[in-house]
Amino acid sequence: MTATPGHGTFKAGRMRQIYLALAAVGAGAFVYGLLIGDNIRAWQALLVNFLFFTGLAHAGVALSAILQTTSARWGRSLKRMSEATAAFLPVAFGLLLILLLGISTWAPWVDEPIEAKTPWLNIPFFVIRQILAFLLLSGLSLLYVYRSLRPDIGMLDESGERQATGFTKRLIADWQGLVQERLSSQRLQDRLAPGLLVAYAWVLSLVAFDFVMALDPHWFSTLMGAYYFIGGLFVGIAFVTIVAVWGRDHLGLQDYIGRQQLHDLGKLLFGFSILWMYMVWSQYLVIWYGDLPEETEFVYHRMHGAWAPVTWAVIILSFTVPFTVLLSRAVKHHPRGLTTIAIVALVGMWLERFLLVSPSLWHGVGVPLDIIEVLVTVGALGLFGYCYVTFLDTFPVLPVSDPRLTTVTEH
Repeated sequence: MTATPGHGTFKAGRMRQIYLALAAVGAGAFVYGLLIGDNIRAWQALLVNFLFFTGLAHAGVALSAILQTTSARWGRSLKRMSEATAAFLPVAFGLLLILLLGISTWAPWVDEPIEAKTPWLNIPFFVIRQILAFLLLSGLSLLYVYRSLRPDIGMLDESGERQATGFTKRLIADWQGLVQERLSSQRLQDRLAPGLLVAYAWVLSLVAFDFVMALDPHWFSTLMGAYYFIGGLFVGIAFVTIVAVWGRDHLGLQDYIGRQQLHDLGKLLFGFSILWMYMVWSQYLVIWYGDLPEETEFVYHRMHGAWAPVTWAVIILSFTVPFTVLLSRAVKHHPRGLTTIAIVALVGMWLERFLLVSPSLWHGVGVPLDIIEVLVTVGALGLFGYCYVTFLDTFPVLPVSDPRLTTVTEH
């Protein structure tokens, strides 16, 4: 990748090889679990990571759309780092197809149908709605990212700072000139962003209903959809915080990502940890007061016995630690401290996805968190990492043509 003065430069190189190796290890562990080990553990590990990393991929683009909708200047330098998660969406679609192919193995309602829910929980309708919903949101996300990228690629190509070749050259076909392309890009992003956010909330709610709530067919919660997509935004903010600190230190972006941006990210992490916990409490309180067997079993199972430590770990990592530590203004300004809290939150939210899925599918003794789950997670991380760094290696790291992009001094 050709360096762009003042705009950061990134070479994936060795990192892509490492991520591919991790992906291969995870794929091997999944196949081993299906053919030799306990196949339900392999399926639930894949489902947990599909929910986590696909939610992150969608959330990154949603965060960019939020910045666009609100005309935010403070986070403009973070916009491309958020959009880069969209590179995982084609892989996520492949993972979705694998899950749908194995639905008769891991979905409990296939062998034990509930008559009242069969119009909704039947394989043909399940498969069709999930594929169509994924294509809708992913299509909007990729179109939005394309409209964001096009003027940046063309601007750098036109100025000679970074020649467009191959795939990037095709993205700026029929180039109309920088002034026209910049206006067109902003206008189309302004139109796409609100629709994208509505689709994000709707599609991720559908995912929560089908891939979490339906695993325990007798349980239901009208709050589950909002709970899941708010958690996805929390994951997205934590991830962008880590990447922002890394980009500031390793891509020479100190002029665009300063103490104020880190402080604002810290406030968002703080706020979303509270919002996530509010959703947890709101759901728990209604179930506790209602005291209906079909509602309480889902919660009781996760708060007692072998699953209780996992539940408390989720609350501590996703809420108690971020809330307590980020009360400090100094931590929000400290890159390493902020990164540490973001990593803690990500671990907590992965455990939260695990807690949503596994107790409904696993009927053995103890908590199924062993080598299979770890390696499949490592593989999913490898796939996501490969897609993410490839995106940053291919496209400008900053939205250089965006009229709202400012340096730290200007901000």
